Amino acid sequence: MNIEPTPIIYEQPLNENIRICLRLEHLLQQANYHIKRESTWDSMATLNAILNILNIINDRPDLKNKLGQLLNQYASNLAQMEQLPDINKVKLHRLLDQLKKIIDILHSIQGRIGQELRENEFLMAVQQKVAIPAGTCSFNIPSYYLWLQQPHTVREKNLRDWLEPFAQLQLVIDIVLKLTRSSIKSTEEMAQNGFYQSNLDPNISYQMIRIKVSPEVEAFPEISVGRHRLTIHFLELNIQGRAIQTQANIPFELALCNL
Repeated sequence: MNIEPTPIIYEQPLNENIRICLRLEHLLQQANYHIKRESTWDSMATLNAILNILNIINDRPDLKNKLGQLLNQYASNLAQMEQLPDINKVKLHRLLDQLKKIIDILHSIQGRIGQELRENEFLMAVQQKVAIPAGTCSFNIPSYYLWLQQPHTVREKNLRDWLEPFAQLQLVIDIVLKLTRSSIKSTEEMAQNGFYQSNLDPNISYQMIRIKVSPEVEAFPEISVGRHRLTIHFLELNIQGRAIQTQANIPFELALCNL
């Protein structure tokens, strides 16, 4: 049985809220992947992801308000769809109920997200060293080195405890990106000689550009978005020097997410 190769999806956020959501999603996925594995390197990767999540949140004390505004905007847009004649109202109401629960969860978060981690002296000591090249060597921070020598069951429990303050945030991130990604159907496009350009409606608030290509395409998209125009250059991968635009015609799927 022939198995279709998994396509490669490139996503370009078009505002700061979606950019933060994608960064947090990436780090949460990294943490959830490594936490199940037993090596000390996996524990280090998990803790690094947790500390990076905390850094992003620290830089944006208004994160809860920003996400709340985004969710309310999505709820308002979805509620307006109820007037459409061909809308599946049962599915729409189910989605609106789910969205309302997520908004309530966001409002239920007390204080700053991850505040208890900021008060953990062990984590803050590790965080100070992580930014230094090889800063977490055993001679730099022996307490961290000792923690890494603990049985995997101990390390995993600690890591899960440190991830727990982000559990509600992950629910919020998941619904925001799910709604954004599913807000519009993809269209089949072609980049002639590696180049594609199309006009955009300046009255639409686009959230994200999604490009899906076959893994057999040995070129990656460089995306430029203005108020009136979308431009995509497909560049050949060159790990030895500067990437150049391919001269091949590249078929791809394009989604202009705008919910």
